[in-house]
Amino acid sequence: MSADALREQIRAQVRTALGAKATGADTSVAALMQRFEAGYAAANAEAIVACFAPDVVWTLPDSRVLSGRAACLAFLKERFASPTGPKFSDSHMNVLGQTVVQNYKVSVPLPGGQSVTLDGTDVYQIRDGLIARKDAYWKQISAPKPAAPAAAPATGTQGVVVPLRVGTAAHAAALTDLFKRLAASPALLQAAQSGLLRFDMRVDEAAVKAVAASATTPTSATAATPPTATAGTSAMAATTAIDPAACCSSCKAGKACECKGDTCGLHDHPADIPELKGVIGEKLLKTLSPSVKTVRLHPKAVLTPLGKEALRKRGITIDRGAKT
Repeated sequence: MSADALREQIRAQVRTALGAKATGADTSVAALMQRFEAGYAAANAEAIVACFAPDVVWTLPDSRVLSGRAACLAFLKERFASPTGPKFSDSHMNVLGQTVVQNYKVSVPLPGGQSVTLDGTDVYQIRDGLIARKDAYWKQISAPKPAAPAAAPATGTQGVVVPLRVGTAAHAAALTDLFKRLAASPALLQAAQSGLLRFDMRVDEAAVKAVAASATTPTSATAATPPTATAGTSAMAATTAIDPAACCSSCKAGKACECKGDTCGLHDHPADIPELKGVIGEKLLKTLSPSVKTVRLHPKAVLTPLGKEALRKRGITIDRGAKT
């Protein structure tokens, strides 16, 4: 057998093995999602809910959360009964183990009889052959068209872009929950690392500042609530928390903080101000850390002209009081 023929035989065996691996669990999940989409196509609320787990959690694009089959059934019946409900099209499913990412178009009615078409993405979590969680994300009507995402690696499979919009505390909580699920799912992590799954996140700065302000000003309704349970702190703290060890190189090494300036806002303590003794010349000042911006002079210290010039060049101010 020639080398070319042997290589072709090996390629055929690999293709067969990969095809067999793709069947099984992935096939059952794909069949479940086909039944789910067929229910939507027929506007059959009962058929859709039959695909849900009894304790299903469905997060809608407006951050409302439906819990359980009964709540989902009531919502779907109301939606299908309305002639102005959203219309879905161009659905593309990506099965990633027990996680499914769906991209689609949704047409939403506007006042005056017009409509707008939005990009939508749903993330499903499958458990025991049923949909245990459904998180829906729609791009806002007023949002500008985002720039084209960076090209994904040439993998032969269309990449999935998940639109994320953060403007309320509920959005922040949903975002944190999504990232927790991403971290807990090897399949999703692999998809993100390979470029198959990307996130297009836009933050409403004014709304986030309002949420942060409400988190730091407890109301009468939350005054009795322990800090760990206050809703205002929500999930934004989990996504914006700063590690105190990231303050400076000294903190990272587990030593005393060497913050720039007279105070450290992160640790809420005065920065260490060294006291200089004896004859203070240019050579002594070279031993000071670059982060030092203020020094104290011992009452008996002597500052030479060269030392004074060196302090001026480095922008170091002098506190002539003795260290207490």
